Parts: sequence; structure tokens; C-alpha cells
Amino acid sequence: MITPDGSSIRIIGPEVSDEAVRQAVLDEDGHIRELPASEWRKFEWDSVVKFMHNYPVYVLPTTELLDVLDDLTADYEKTIEIGAGTGSIGRLLGIKMTDSHLQADKKVQLLYALQGQPVIKYPPDVVKLDALTVCRRFKPDCVLGCYVTHLWHEGMQSGNMYGVDFERLLPQLKRLILVGNLRTHADNPIMAVDHMELDLQGDLITRSDEPELNRIFVWDNN
Repeated sequence: MITPDGSSIRIIGPEVSDEAVRQAVLDEDGHIRELPASEWRKFEWDSVVKFMHNYPVYVLPTTELLDVLDDLTADYEKTIEIGAGTGSIGRLLGIKMTDSHLQADKKVQLLYALQGQPVIKYPPDVVKLDALTVCRRFKPDCVLGCYVTHLWHEGMQSGNMYGVDFERLLPQLKRLILVGNLRTHADNPIMAVDHMELDLQGDLITRSDEPELNRIFVWDNN
């Protein structure tokens, strides 16, 4: 199905349980623990998808992903995550987490409910700020976004009218990192700008129904 932000994901029926996944991967505070991708692959895939749907989270904090993100941000004094959602990635990286808290809006919640999509319950360590305000207020060197939706323009097949204006965001940074998917984020206008793409060969786990297209995208302004 297509979610309200234009992402293509597969919905698992009520006959599939995510209880075994939930018991194994959540810590005492209800946060997702860092686990190697191999540990996630021990579960039935439909149960993992169901867990990501219910939690909800779009990108899992695998050890392999976190190691790469650590390397990509190591040379930047100030890295901030935008669109952090539940904080599952930024919390384990130890960086400031921000989000516009769009899914706390009643109209957005209604739209998600109509499509059977749970909304994020934003934890207190995810600061309510939109991406451009983050740059203006904190002036980060590097920004990380995991499955962040781009601003929709006429003619796009995906995006969101409340999405991030990456064309305005990118020039303000030394490095921009987007964890995403070649199909889901194909309409992001900065994909036309020179960048690096990293394929973790299955160790990057997202809710996309085309996991072979999952990538880490990196833009540099040096």
C-alpha cells in the first residue's frame, strides 16, 4: 500500500504476531536495542514487518547501519538528526534528535487512521523542530535523516506537502545523510545532485517492500 507520505510498504494481516520480536528487541524503556542484522533475520520476516508497522519505525538500528553512520559523521563536530520519529537511530548514535512532530497533528492522525497506520508517539528526547529551523537555530555541520519524506511538488509520485525542503536544506550543510530507498525517495529533487550511495547488502533494514533498493545517500558541500 501507499502511505500518506507516498511510501510503498506491505501491510501484514492480523494473523501474524509480532510478540516474539517485541519481547526480544525492546529494552526496559521500550526502546529498540541495537542488534546485528543477522539477529533480525532470525525472525519470520512478516513478524518483523508487523513490528515495524506497530511500533512504528521505518528503519531498524542494526549494528551495521550504526557503524556506517558513526563513520560518516565522525569528522563533523555537530551532527543532528531530523525526522527522528521514535529516536531509534539518533539515540544509539548519541546525537541530538529533532522532528516536526507532524504525526501529533489531529488531521494527520485522522489520515493515518483511515489507512490503518499507527502514528508515532514522540518521546521527550526528540525535540519538536522542523528541519530548516534546526539549521537556523543550531547550525549543524551534518544532518542525518532516516526515511525522511521530501516536500511534494507538482508532478511527483511521492512526497508530502509537509515534507522537508531538501533543496533549501542541503546548501546550509557540509554533509547531508539520508537513509532511504531508491524507489521511495526517487522524487527527492536533490537526487539529481552529485552524491554517494552505499548499499549495505541486506544489513540496512527498512519497511520498504523493495528491500534490495535500500541505500544510504550522502551529499557533501566541501
